[in-house]
Formats: sequence, C-alpha cells, structure tokens
Amino acid sequence: MFGFRSAVPSRAHRSLLDAENALAAQSRRHPHGWGIGWFVEDEAYVLKSATAAHASDRFQRMSARLTSHTFLVHVRRATVGHVDHVNAHPFRFGRWLLCHNGTLFSFDAIRDWVLERIAPARRPLIVGDTDSEHLFHLLLTRLEAEGVDPTGRQPSDARVVGRVLRELALELDELARERGLERPIINLLLTDGRSLVAHRAGMPLFIATQKRHCADFHTCPEPSKVCMLLKRPDSHPVNHLLVASERIGESENIWEEMSDGETIVLDPDYFLHRTEPPEGWTAPVLPERYRIKSSA
Repeated sequence: MFGFRSAVPSRAHRSLLDAENALAAQSRRHPHGWGIGWFVEDEAYVLKSATAAHASDRFQRMSARLTSHTFLVHVRRATVGHVDHVNAHPFRFGRWLLCHNGTLFSFDAIRDWVLERIAPARRPLIVGDTDSEHLFHLLLTRLEAEGVDPTGRQPSDARVVGRVLRELALELDELARERGLERPIINLLLTDGRSLVAHRAGMPLFIATQKRHCADFHTCPEPSKVCMLLKRPDSHPVNHLLVASERIGESENIWEEMSDGETIVLDPDYFLHRTEPPEGWTAPVLPERYRIKSSA
C-alpha cells in the first residue's frame, strides 16, 4: 500500500508506475485487485478493480493522469474474502479512506465480536466479505463515539483519530491473545484528505518526508535517515509525507522504517506526530502459510 499527502497538489505516477519497485511492479506478487483513492477539493474518490494492476490499462491511465494533495493506493493479495472489486482497497465512506495490509486471522471466530461493536446503522454498509472492511466500519463507529464526524465532512482532531485507530489495533491484538488465536497483522493507512494516519503491526512500513536531492544529502552524517527525524521529536513540520509497505524509488526518496507498534499522524498543518510502540511490545509474526514465496 502507498499513502501520500503534500502541501502542493502532485501526481503520484512515479511511485505507482515508473519508480524502482513501483506499485505496478509489486502487483505481480499482489495480483488480486487494486484501488486508487484521491481527493478533489472536498470530495474523496475511489476507483477499484479485481484485476492485477500491472495488467490494467485503467490503472496505468489513472495513475498517469491524477493530481491531488492526497492519495491512498493499494494492490491486494487476498487472504480473507473473494477476489472482487468490492473487496479491493481503499474502502471509502464520505471523506474517509482506509487501506489495510495484513489479516485478522481466524476472522470467522471473531466476526460476531466485531459486528456486535459496529453501530447497527453501519452494518448494512458492509458490501464485501473482507476482514478489512469490517475493521473500517468498526473504526468509524469508534471515531463517532469520540465525537469525530464519521463522514469526515467536518474537520477532526488528527491526534484523536490517531489515538482511536491505535487503540483499536491494540485491542484486536489483545483479543486474539485472550482467545488463543494468531495475533493479527494490522498495518493501516487512514485519511480524510486533511490528515494522514499510519499504524504498523506485523509487516514492514516505511515513511519518507524528503527527497534525495536535499542540499545537505552528500554531507549529512546519516544519509539513510529522514533529516528532520534524527532526534525523533514528538512532532515537527514537513512539506509532504509518503508512507509505503515497501520502499519505492530509493534513488529519489529518503526512506525510514517505522518501528513495529508505532503510530504516526500527519495533521492538517503538516506537523508529523509519532507515538512509540507500547512498552513491552513484540511484533506479531506472519504465519508461514501467508508468506510470499521467492521465485528464486
């Protein structure tokens, strides 16, 4: 998955099509659908397909054409739910867009627990059969309970949104432990077009806020780090943020790997806030049966 938020409207075609390890290339290992979410003024739009992105003319055309402040893009490898465009990510409600990498393992065993905690009015809005879409509507239910507009039309406190998302991810992890189930892999990207929230739990997740043509890049003592994050302050301003499950365009972007269990929030004023993993956190392990086998 790939998320982008910038103070200047931009095209994402390099990361989606042309850069090293672009999402189109990644879709050869994740061939079960794709989705692009973007914003035009106050509206969120989503285009999805059950085809593989690398073989889709529409993915190529839209990736080359779209311009926005904010993108969420996903290429799917199905674990829960049929291969169908309704099960492709991102999921949209109002201005909210969500992408999920990972799996709520043994979802059939916790489906009722999840559904019971989704607001009754939201349950008919679940049109697919994935764990991810159920997770999305449970998250919207929790956000509404915290006073956040579940349509995303009204501005919200980005740090509250990040806290609620993080608490839900940790609660699902604890639920699996209590029931003796495999711990869920919950890497999440959420945006309302104003803020962008990312949480890592169980799979790699990377961020970049700076291009490699930084004037100080060749003299920087730690060129593999994002310059403004070297001291890892609680928050600081940036001009743009990229979040991706794999490094894209390493010759162009300076990537830093998030810690497992970490949550980041980019607020509407482009301040980046980071919350460290919970004390004593250990990363959940992806079961062997879900790992992508090397072609070598």
